This record gives sequence, C-alpha cells and structure tokens, in this order.
Amino acid sequence: MPASLAQRYVRNFSTLSEADQQRLHAAKICQLGLGGLGGTLLEMLVRMGFGHKGRGWIRAADGDVFEASNLNRQLFCLESTIGRPKAEAALERIQAVNSEVDLSTRQALITLKDMPDFIQGADFILDALGDLPTKLALRKAAAEAGLPVISAAVAGWTGFITTQLPGDPDPGIFQGVLGQSDQTEGAEVPLGTLAPCVWLIASLQCREAVALACGHRPLFHGCLHIVDLTDATWERITFP
Repeated sequence: MPASLAQRYVRNFSTLSEADQQRLHAAKICQLGLGGLGGTLLEMLVRMGFGHKGRGWIRAADGDVFEASNLNRQLFCLESTIGRPKAEAALERIQAVNSEVDLSTRQALITLKDMPDFIQGADFILDALGDLPTKLALRKAAAEAGLPVISAAVAGWTGFITTQLPGDPDPGIFQGVLGQSDQTEGAEVPLGTLAPCVWLIASLQCREAVALACGHRPLFHGCLHIVDLTDATWERITFP
C-alpha cells in the first residue's frame, strides 16, 4: 500500500488487517438515500476507505433537496446548503473528505423500474430510504439480482437494522415496524428523527458493510435489531 494511503488509514490497522483494508478499497456499493441516515453513512464509508478509485466505487442517489428541518440531524445539511440537492452537496462534501474514493451521485428518486440498472454491478446495497414502499421495492430488486441489502430506518429515539442475503425469504416484518405498505412516510414524520439515533444506526450499517466487504459473517442477518434510546434497550427479533 502506498505510504500516503497507509498514513490515511493508519488508525484502522489496529482493528483491520491490510488485506481487510484492501477489500474495502475494492468494494462496489450502491446506496439509496442521502438524508439523515444516508449522509452520515456515506461519510463513514469514505472515511473507512470504501470504493477506492481504480478498484471499487460507490454509487448513491437521492432526489430530494435540503430544507431547514434537516439541520437537526443531516450531516450534509448546512445553512449554506438549504435548497440545494442532497446528491450534489454529498458529492461536494465527499470529494473534500476523501478524493481517492470513486463516488457518483444521482439527483433522482430511483423507482422500481430504475432499480435493476442502478444496482447492477454492486457487491451489496445500502438502504437508507425513509419510506416503506421504496424499501420493499429495493429489497425485491436486490433479491432478484442476487445481492445483499442492509436496511435501516429511524423514528424518534428508535432505530432498526437488518441484512437480507440472496435466497432469504421475505420475513414480512417491515410492515409491522414501519407501518402499512401504502404509507410513504412511515413513522418518521409523527415521531420525528433525532441526531443521536440517526448516527448510531448509520454506524451499525457501516459496521455491517465492513463485515460483508471483508467476507465475515453478517451481524444482522436473519433478524431485526431494534435499538431504543429512550431507555437504552436492544431487542433482537429472529425471523422464522
């Protein structure tokens, strides 16, 4: 590894081997959502060294723009970025953090029809979407493409994370956690979204991405992990 890269990741090497770091560099990731959860997650990924130019890449999409209500939790939302597309601000921020990452962003809502093309070539998918119908559509597209998908969401002080691997049956648990399938905003709007919970769940998604990229056992496969910061409890629901 070149000295310049070794210096950048020197604080990783007490935990990750150089081979692990190289696997992160070579990972190819699709991420949907660049808001509170997605923006924080994306920055963690690039600081870890995922998707190094010439070896791997990160492809991300979000069709929304920043508004003042995003300032309480969204890493890429600044007073100066209000009104700007999230995808545009994300690319600008990430280029300033780690110019060695091959990142492309798309200012668009990726629909069910678009998903097969968008996720093509990826090693795994990161779901940072806020609404249930699109989450379910993404999981369906991932299953059909034979790709793992790490899904997460946050509402109030509560967050959840689960990993779907190719061949997994649909556990049908999302409707019970996020609401009915015809809702487009889930529980986020009535319960709000708070920065500590958003950043915690983003950290768990990044940790799971490291596990997948390094070929380790996924931490959140076959179950739904629910974290409640109201009373610092952690529940694990195992899928049948």
